[in-house]
Amino acid sequence: MPLYADILLVRHGESEANAAGRLAYRTWDPPLTEAGAFQAERLAKQLITAPVRYIVTSPLLRAQQTVEPLAHIHHIQPIILDDLSEVDLGTWDGRRLKDLESDNLPDFRAWRQDPEANPPPGGENIVAVGERVLSALSAFLKTCQPASLTVGATHADCIKGAILVVLKAHGPASRHISVPNAGQLLLRYFDTGRWVLIFSPLCHAGEEDQDLD
Repeated sequence: MPLYADILLVRHGESEANAAGRLAYRTWDPPLTEAGAFQAERLAKQLITAPVRYIVTSPLLRAQQTVEPLAHIHHIQPIILDDLSEVDLGTWDGRRLKDLESDNLPDFRAWRQDPEANPPPGGENIVAVGERVLSALSAFLKTCQPASLTVGATHADCIKGAILVVLKAHGPASRHISVPNAGQLLLRYFDTGRWVLIFSPLCHAGEEDQDLD
């Protein structure tokens, strides 16, 4: 049987950008809100008995803060992987979603329908995001102990993009994927290069009703 390693991808907790309904990548690196900090603490408690061996994170503050309590409990130093960072939002970076919606921009409407074919002006498409995320994770997991568990803090579109790539799906399918703050997805990576989605009790369904972009 091929060797494998597991990674639990976690979307960061609620950030100040989420609370404000703003997109954030390059122009703003917001911290977690009080609710987001609570979600981070809850994640650590959920995984207190899990066999976590490694922790990786996006370089953005909200992701790093999300795994801080978990890292403290398991005495693990998180490793920053730049390619787990947020989707490049191009000219929309820092803007409020409500403003983009009220402007009724054709580019925005097209992105809502298919973020693969219609990325933000000057930004990334969602499948390219998924490919860079999985490439970074596969390179990291190849260095890990077999059958080990890694927790990785990242962003909603990074998780959506990874799912699309694993399932060989296309951009419009991302509109049917919900990734709430602190939402979790377990992936298994085999040494043959194959990825598998795993249904696991480690995964926790979010309780909050949120805007998921």
